[in-house]
Amino acid sequence: MYAAKRPSKWLVIIILILASWLTVACGGQVSNATWPGLTTDGQNVYVAYGSGVLAYNVAERAQEWLFASPRSGLAFYAAPSVQDGRIILGDFGVSAGFLSPGIITTIYGLENSGGGAPSELWANRELTTDHIVAPPLQVGDTVFVGASDNQLLAVDAVSGRLRWKFNTAHSIWAQPAYKDGIVFVACLDKNVYAIDATTGVEKWRVTLGGAASSQPLVDTDYLYVTSFDRKLHALSLQSGEAQWVVEAQDWIWGAAALADGVVYFADAKGNVYAVNATTGASLWTQQVTGVVQASTVVANDVVYIASVITLENGDPGGLLTALSAATGVQQWQQETIMPLYTTPVLVDNILVVAVQTADTLLIAFDAQTGVKQWDLPVPK
Repeated sequence: MYAAKRPSKWLVIIILILASWLTVACGGQVSNATWPGLTTDGQNVYVAYGSGVLAYNVAERAQEWLFASPRSGLAFYAAPSVQDGRIILGDFGVSAGFLSPGIITTIYGLENSGGGAPSELWANRELTTDHIVAPPLQVGDTVFVGASDNQLLAVDAVSGRLRWKFNTAHSIWAQPAYKDGIVFVACLDKNVYAIDATTGVEKWRVTLGGAASSQPLVDTDYLYVTSFDRKLHALSLQSGEAQWVVEAQDWIWGAAALADGVVYFADAKGNVYAVNATTGASLWTQQVTGVVQASTVVANDVVYIASVITLENGDPGGLLTALSAATGVQQWQQETIMPLYTTPVLVDNILVVAVQTADTLLIAFDAQTGVKQWDLPVPK
């Protein structure tokens, strides 16, 4: 029913994705985001889908709230950070105007007061001068935000005031990670940074062979980083020293996943790998159809892979594949009507994907069987 078609040059993918973002963000009407940002707090799913951010209760199948900026033409792509009823999100920005070149981007602090749309705690337009692609990360009363203007920002989550900023050599597309007072950031400048969360002082950095676009995976002793250099890197949390490296067959866009001492990840060609988390030794390798850009998800002894395929009629589509975590054997597959660039999320036994056609925003599947449960229309 479908066939994978892989572009010969991955730079084309980046350009096309950015072009679609810019077309949506700068047009007079925001209608379709091909890469919605999706996250969950275990009860609700939160999706940034271009013109707004939606909170949806999965168990009750009910919309909790919808947030949209009153500023014309604004778009949201980065998934919001939700913690203790506080929502932090950044928009994609709008042009500052013909006579004022640059981008005006706003970071928002919202409070979910229970029922209806969240109230605004603060909105700060002075923190960054370029698009926000990376989801923010809240830790206590601090939110860490990576931006496309080559900065990691530490912001007071209650007031919106800047605490410190750290400069990198290229854009940050990956959500930061945190452990024991240290923020870990993977960057398009090919570096992985460890930064003191309180002061913003660099602890160490490691240069990889390629850019990194996904959140580092934190374990007890290791930091696992995927990269466009076709490798999974296991680094020491304390020093950044390389512990081991696993070679893949193509670029690795998405983040790895960890369960029961095993690290799972997929490369762009659809090769899925399971390796020992301590040694990097291979446990199994499996092939799925399509181009994989989303991060790997593992739960309840199942590995979930979202990929982009070409349907029989030539249109782009998506494919969800569930593999046994122990053996890599396929459990089920489900086709979707749009490409799956966004990582699925799990709420109890429901696997939710963001697609956004003109009519549909979310689709839910039974995580064990793959049977479709429901879909959610795009809010009007």
